[in-house]
Amino acid sequence: MAQQLNRLNDVFFKYLLGDTKKKFLTLSFINGILNRTDDMPFTDLEFLDKEMTPIMQDGKVSVLDIRAKMNDGTQVNIEVQVCKDPDMARRSLYYWAKMYGSELREGEPYDKLMPAISINLMDFNAFAQYTTCHHSYHICNDETKDILIDDLEMHFIELEKIRIGDIRKLRKSERWIAYFSHQCSDEEREVLAMSKPAIKEAMKCEMYFTQDEKLRRKYEIQEKARRDYISMMHNIEKSRTEGWQKGLEEGRAEGLAEGREEGRAEGRKKGRAEGRKEGREEGRLEERKRLTEQTVATMLQEGLSHELIARIMGLPEETVQAIAAVQSAPATE
Repeated sequence: MAQQLNRLNDVFFKYLLGDTKKKFLTLSFINGILNRTDDMPFTDLEFLDKEMTPIMQDGKVSVLDIRAKMNDGTQVNIEVQVCKDPDMARRSLYYWAKMYGSELREGEPYDKLMPAISINLMDFNAFAQYTTCHHSYHICNDETKDILIDDLEMHFIELEKIRIGDIRKLRKSERWIAYFSHQCSDEEREVLAMSKPAIKEAMKCEMYFTQDEKLRRKYEIQEKARRDYISMMHNIEKSRTEGWQKGLEEGRAEGLAEGREEGRAEGRKKGRAEGRKEGREEGRLEERKRLTEQTVATMLQEGLSHELIARIMGLPEETVQAIAAVQSAPATE
């Protein structure tokens, strides 16, 4: 199991870094991530959560925080996120704020507030604008970049983005990142262990962990919940995409049908209008023709010649002759 061990599994992570008996590993991890290995490292810690067993509710994936108070009063919260959260930054800031304010009792002055640090290990990419894997944030002046106060410190680590390269050339702050990343092979972890005693001890803990039947059972339950959650989210996204596509197709079909009907209705409306217009025009032409024929007949009765009538009326002489022929034809019974 050690070769396929998911080191971000909540049960294993708590076993490794949330145990008072192994707090030297937690100290090594925190100092390494914060790059405090040489400059004022933390020397001790107290776990603030007495019970850090991942809570399972209805088979859902839990989120495990490891929260500790360091020897100088600084609070550190370590969180593992294996499923993508689009509001990761806001969520982390919210919980940082709760951690920061939780130690101040009512009526106490603000100078009792101690620095609070959040470390977020993420098994997904959350910051598309960056190619590096480790991003740290403080409150600083927009122009001079001077830090306003050291109390806020937030770290976001995108484990998928680490580039191992030569494992022996990794910076001290990158070694624990490499250990937890899926990009790192067991052979590379062996090389890490040779230069980092804490990681060597962590790999021993892996062996003890896999041999513990109760822990292994909890681990498997958590892994199943994680896989089920990922599968569920995938199916939801797939259904959403398929539903959107189906809706688009149905919308197009309905729109086309409505468009055709509207087109036919508009055509009928336009046709009626044009028909009325043409009918009126034909009516005017018929009336003009009737009046012309009546006038020509009257002139014929007065004895005017065909040529003269054609000039007066502006008609071809053949038209006058045709009207004369009709007028002279005997009436039929």
